[in-house]
Amino acid sequence: MKILFVTNRYPTPENPGDSPCIAQQREALERLGYEIDLLYIDSQKSRLNYLKSAWRIFWKIQICRRYDIVHAHYGQYCGLIACLQFARPTIITFRGSDILYHRELPVSRWAAKLANRLIVMSQQMKTVLGRKSAEIIPYGIDLDRFQPLARDQSRQKLSLAGDAPILLFPYDPSRKIKRYSLATAAVEILILEFPNIQLIAIHDRPYEHIPLYMNACDVLLMTSKSEGAPVAVREAMACNLPIVSVDVGDVSSVIGTTDNCAIVDAKPEAIADSIAEILRTGKRSNGRNSATEMSVSSFARSVANIYEQLGAKRNLAELQPQLQPQLPKQKPRI
Repeated sequence: MKILFVTNRYPTPENPGDSPCIAQQREALERLGYEIDLLYIDSQKSRLNYLKSAWRIFWKIQICRRYDIVHAHYGQYCGLIACLQFARPTIITFRGSDILYHRELPVSRWAAKLANRLIVMSQQMKTVLGRKSAEIIPYGIDLDRFQPLARDQSRQKLSLAGDAPILLFPYDPSRKIKRYSLATAAVEILILEFPNIQLIAIHDRPYEHIPLYMNACDVLLMTSKSEGAPVAVREAMACNLPIVSVDVGDVSSVIGTTDNCAIVDAKPEAIADSIAEILRTGKRSNGRNSATEMSVSSFARSVANIYEQLGAKRNLAELQPQLQPQLPKQKPRI
């Protein structure tokens, strides 16, 4: 079965940390035997690339019939243009802000009506989208890549200070929805007790270094206004990195009762208090115990089930005319 991935976020040489979860899902599905091609829409260079990609999808699917299924990642625009062909089934994976950000929701709802199957990251997203048929399948993590390592050795490899408390911010600080200002406000409070504390953002670091950062840092800090199912939280769990997060997306259910992790109010004082408590103990979490259920292979199999269902449905539809009983031809009346 041949699948076409359509997305505007994907790791590139210029930006290796751009949504590696999509690349990992692709690799996991390829290991299951699917042939997957990628149509990457570089919307940062020009919005016109959406129109160009819409024509390419129409040509590849409607005219050439090269693929069996089109799987769009991100509902707004990517999902919509993937549905502009009608020769093959379309799946849309909604990632978070395409539903939870009010400006993007109308387009995503429109795309959802056109697609054959829908995937969301959390129950909240499913509720907001308003489609009962949507399936909750978050992106998984590579448990072989993300695992506990020695903190001091990880810091040495990254040339980080050996004795400073280091907080990890997993997003681009320029993205307002991630509320980096809330994180820095908490750090300003923490400086009074931990004068050498550091806050580092890793959005532009090579992806192969991310597991080292997860093990080198003391706390993962999540201050986003909205999220679906943040992969960074799952990766931190797999590395036993303590997490302090506002109540966003599915973070609360993922953390559960994990040691040295906290869900806090979106206030600098509350965030600082929880971080300080973790830093004083100097202990890691036990998140690895729960992370084993979040593997990319496990979630990829759930996506594969959807592929197989759509493939079987299509095959049945194509065979239906052949299965119709043939009535005997009647002799013409004279």
